[in-house]
Amino acid sequence: MSDQQNVSAQRLRLFFALWPDSPVRAELDAAAEKLHTLRGGRRTRADTIHLTLVFIGEIASERLGDVLAAAEGLAVPKFDLLFDHADCWRHNRVAHLGVSRTPPALSELVRQLEARLDAAAIPFDRRPYVPHITLLRKADCSAEKTNPALAPIRWLARDLVLVNSSLRSGEALYKQLGRWPLL
Repeated sequence: MSDQQNVSAQRLRLFFALWPDSPVRAELDAAAEKLHTLRGGRRTRADTIHLTLVFIGEIASERLGDVLAAAEGLAVPKFDLLFDHADCWRHNRVAHLGVSRTPPALSELVRQLEARLDAAAIPFDRRPYVPHITLLRKADCSAEKTNPALAPIRWLARDLVLVNSSLRSGEALYKQLGRWPLL
């Protein structure tokens, strides 16, 4: 279930993610607007809002088939995510939405992807997984500002995607290279 057409770059910058449907994307974008009013910074474009699962980073384009194969046949059911709090990390000035409780299926999805990437000798970012949706970059994360109260946003995760990220005129461009349904 992948689209390998038009991938001509020598190096790709890849990550696996969950991508929201239109109604959830609209809710997340509205939350970004509220956070932006308080914290300033640069908003994530609505069409690029996502939840990263595993960040692979730069990889030779010849390895794309191996990365795509890593997502085939994952045994993880669909699951609900509840983004129920806003926060701002001072160390990188990122304002984001997070979850109070990580669904076990989300942890299992990340675990399976990492295990398959390891088995294929594909390097990836090995930081402990913290589910969050970046809504602002270069935000004012000063302690005297409190995060706005936001209504929780429920998201039914139905599938995962493999994304290639590139920069054009200083703006991130995302192209989905593969999509796999959850059970």
